Amino acid sequence: MAADDQLVALRAGACRRAPDPPGLDELIEDTGRERLAAYYLYCALLAGVIGDDGLAPARWPPELAEPMQRLGLTRFAPRTERGLDARLAPAEQVARRNPGRQLEFAHLLVDLINHGAFGPLCGNADRVRLTRSGERRGLDLELIQGWHVVSACPVKDHWELVAQYLAGVPLRGPLAAAGKARGSKRTAARRLNDSGVAQAVSLGVTLAVGLHPVGTIAGVGTHLIRARIQAGQDQADALRRLGQDLQALHAQADGELAYLRAGGSQ
Repeated sequence: MAADDQLVALRAGACRRAPDPPGLDELIEDTGRERLAAYYLYCALLAGVIGDDGLAPARWPPELAEPMQRLGLTRFAPRTERGLDARLAPAEQVARRNPGRQLEFAHLLVDLINHGAFGPLCGNADRVRLTRSGERRGLDLELIQGWHVVSACPVKDHWELVAQYLAGVPLRGPLAAAGKARGSKRTAARRLNDSGVAQAVSLGVTLAVGLHPVGTIAGVGTHLIRARIQAGQDQADALRRLGQDLQALHAQADGELAYLRAGGSQ
């Protein structure tokens, strides 16, 4: 009874502090947006879009401020390094403090693209590779077809794509279908040309991760959380199937061992 009384008192205190708590749907949406906002800042830092002193929204350059505002992420973004660390894994915290973090980000981007994380390359290209920019400071991605360079674009322009990937945004899921209903093809094409992403990644995949269903039935955060839950279920199913296969192999081995023992005893 004492424990029940404590729970009742705790509930009463919580109701006084928050008389109108958010519903579950709103909580899920906000949780997803918090995660996406953290990875937007994290990748913007790694790619060199902002510096360590640029976490406050007032210091954001347009290439960060515009998508953050468009996706409703500004109020969810951490304002301090400590707040950002609280939303990152330990390895990501170390990467954020690495002096060579822009090079690490560039290698991560190259690996993701070349391993098909963002879908097929455009223009029948085989791969991308990293190169130093000759006209400005920074790193470029070269799109390679055979032994020829067919296009190039700055690594820095791809920070948002990597942020969405690390946050767990589904590249080919309900987010893509909902996103296609928002905005015209002309608007999408203009955004792709402005971002430079289209030079390294296929148009279809970029549309899937670049257009978000803000204001539709389920928002960015809800889709993100649902996708992560589904990914966890898929992994659990894969592990369960693996366990069943191992059990079958174990039973088969036991049967073969018993047969060999029976033959040896004869």
